[in-house]
Amino acid sequence: MTVEAGDGMAQLAVPIDRSRPYVVTGAGSGIGQAVTELLLQLDAEVVTVDLAASSPAPQDRHVSGNVAETATWQRVVDLVGRLSDDGAAGLITCAGAIVVRDLATTPPEDFERLFRVNALGVLHGIQRLVPAMAERRDGSVVAVASVDSLFAEDRMSAYATSKGALLQMIRSAAVEHARHGVRINAVCPGAIDTPLLRQHLNESSNPDAARRRLEGVTPAGRLLSPLEIAHLLIFLGSPLASAISGAAIVADGGLTSTYDFRLED
Repeated sequence: MTVEAGDGMAQLAVPIDRSRPYVVTGAGSGIGQAVTELLLQLDAEVVTVDLAASSPAPQDRHVSGNVAETATWQRVVDLVGRLSDDGAAGLITCAGAIVVRDLATTPPEDFERLFRVNALGVLHGIQRLVPAMAERRDGSVVAVASVDSLFAEDRMSAYATSKGALLQMIRSAAVEHARHGVRINAVCPGAIDTPLLRQHLNESSNPDAARRRLEGVTPAGRLLSPLEIAHLLIFLGSPLASAISGAAIVADGGLTSTYDFRLED
């Protein structure tokens, strides 16, 4: 099916499984919201998960809760079971949390909290939803990691540590399930204009200047939109990406491809 994606993007044409629901976490804002909206435009069934009480999906398709808690995932599994006899079509994990603080003064509790949300929150989803995919030998998982899974960023040690752990988990899961017909991949976004990034920028002494600096060091010259990442996530979750498993696909407008050699603006 072809759907007009808007925002100056080309039309999106991907085969979508409409017989089973897609589960999207972090669907209340940012990338997760954009993914949900695109899937709904493609007439897909979507089950959303978020701390917020609502998402773009119908209210009876939304689970409000913390992805780090097993009780949240039990409600997700129960809802998916009411909609499909053989599990979810795919899992797209976009929920995330950050702490902006230098390593030496970051409390261990913050490391633990980010690890629970950014890594274990995805583990719970994989353990609960992938077995049904493996049994029918069809399905996909796409996790939003970060360029901080691959590189270090100043005052983002807890976030980078949790996202690095997530990436290795995704690679391990991909290896274990490739022969079961389940593809598992990660997308590593750079500077995306989301509430999470704005939270990061607001921790600086001059958020406007920090945003301009980030736009300046990105070769694309701008922050990317959640919709651009959503297109990639849906592609990876579709049969069009049948050859891709265990990948960490960087989507950052060229940010990590180069060093900023400019001596002046």
